[in-house]
Amino acid sequence: MAKKTTRTRRTTTTNGDILRFCAFWGMAVAAVLYLVSGVINFIAKYAGELGATLQRVCGILSLLGNIAIIIAIAFPAYSYVRGKNRTWKILFWILLGVFVLGVVFGAIPSIM
Repeated sequence: MAKKTTRTRRTTTTNGDILRFCAFWGMAVAAVLYLVSGVINFIAKYAGELGATLQRVCGILSLLGNIAIIIAIAFPAYSYVRGKNRTWKILFWILLGVFVLGVVFGAIPSIM
């Protein structure tokens, strides 16, 4: 009689698990921060003197949401270019730098 073998699923963490983790939680954090930012911005319209302070808080929350999106995008993007030649890696770092600068410079007027 032949032996019956069963395969068990391994519970080790792989690089793909880390990428999916970062992508999911980056999206979740960004969604919450954007939602809270929108609510605060709505309240700031009717808050009188407190409105300016609330709009700064709103700008900071939007910046944090954008940073979470950068993290969620950067890890899978680097995973894509990791196996490619040096040109792709240089292009990745240039694009990431431009993206981060765009987010920071876009957020400065709403924070100041």
